[in-house]
Amino acid sequence: MGLIAVDPAEKLLYVALVFPPVIMEVEWKVDPAIQNEGWSRIRAITGDVSGMAKSADLIIDLGGGTGWFGLHLASKHPGAEVISVDITPRLGKEGVIHVKGSALVVPLKNGQADLVGANAILHHVPEHLDKCISEISRLLKPGGLFLTQEPLADNPVASWTRGFVTTTAHEEGERPLSYKTMEDAIKKQGLVVEKTEFFFLTSYLMPHLVPRLPMKGLFRKIGLFMTRLDRKILANFPKCRKYAAYVSIVARKQ
Repeated sequence: MGLIAVDPAEKLLYVALVFPPVIMEVEWKVDPAIQNEGWSRIRAITGDVSGMAKSADLIIDLGGGTGWFGLHLASKHPGAEVISVDITPRLGKEGVIHVKGSALVVPLKNGQADLVGANAILHHVPEHLDKCISEISRLLKPGGLFLTQEPLADNPVASWTRGFVTTTAHEEGERPLSYKTMEDAIKKQGLVVEKTEFFFLTSYLMPHLVPRLPMKGLFRKIGLFMTRLDRKILANFPKCRKYAAYVSIVARKQ
């Protein structure tokens, strides 16, 4: 009996139809040691950016919720006014003024802000990215700084997980962008990218996997090693940055 050639694409389609992926929701769990190893530098960047501003009278936290990100940006400027703009403001943090509004239509005047922060906001408005960056540029004073920290689209581990696993800590509608897409949108609106840092290759999910595994001590050591190795690879091999899972971008308005 002769053999019939099967197109690989048809084979994959057959498998997907017969054994469709199960999309599940899982409880958000974190291993503190690995989380701190991976995210301490990301958190520290807000203080760096705060120090880059010689003075800051007004700081805007776009999509800020409680305004915690804006407060971090104000760390070197204790007298600064911090405004959190959010469709659903979450009151509670002292020293934050809450304004109800969209990241696409911010109800504040032109050229007021010394610093604008957007923590994991841009990937919620991918079809309106130019409009969002335009609003940020409009709000900034000349010389003002913009800090965004975002998940990226091209990390294989994160992309697969995002497609098939939802968690209690993530919202629907998250569609991460590539770094190039964000960089182009930022430059298009007259902002100059001054500093970019990339994070995570294989280690992005390790803080969340370890709490679910046996022999947590052993896997914690593996997770810490992977996180440190990712940091060295991304620092020394620029071509690998395309596959990073997270990025921090600092830009200045001319």
